Amino acid sequence: MQRHLRIVTDAIKHQRHVALVRDVLAGKPASLRSPEWRRVRREHLIEEPCCRWCGGTRDLQVHHKHPFHLAPALELDPKNLITLCEAGGFLNCHLWHGHNGDWKSFNDEIEEQCTEHLCTPDHDLVERIRREDPELYEFLTNARKAK
Repeated sequence: MQRHLRIVTDAIKHQRHVALVRDVLAGKPASLRSPEWRRVRREHLIEEPCCRWCGGTRDLQVHHKHPFHLAPALELDPKNLITLCEAGGFLNCHLWHGHNGDWKSFNDEIEEQCTEHLCTPDHDLVERIRREDPELYEFLTNARKAK
């Protein structure tokens, strides 16, 4: 039993380190997440199951309003979390709005901006394209990837 527990514990540590390497390779700041992160992330996505910027439901990320590598005490605080998508292309809300287009930056006004954006014609346009022309929406989400 002890041996199996050690194998599972080692596997979890390995997953955390793989995630760390993946973040570093993507240009994101490097920090190991809390072992509780997966549970907190899952609970947050149940409470907030769509992107707060565009309403998308694909490639959702739980974004820290104040990055956990700068404010480790806020890593698991639900008030510090907001759902943003990485649908890709020009609609990568996590990168463009949560990080101001630079993974090493952060937008400390993201929640207020999301609330304001929901009332703009831009949001209505993206929502209409998503509903009425899925092919155009797919093109927009993949456009930046093709470059």
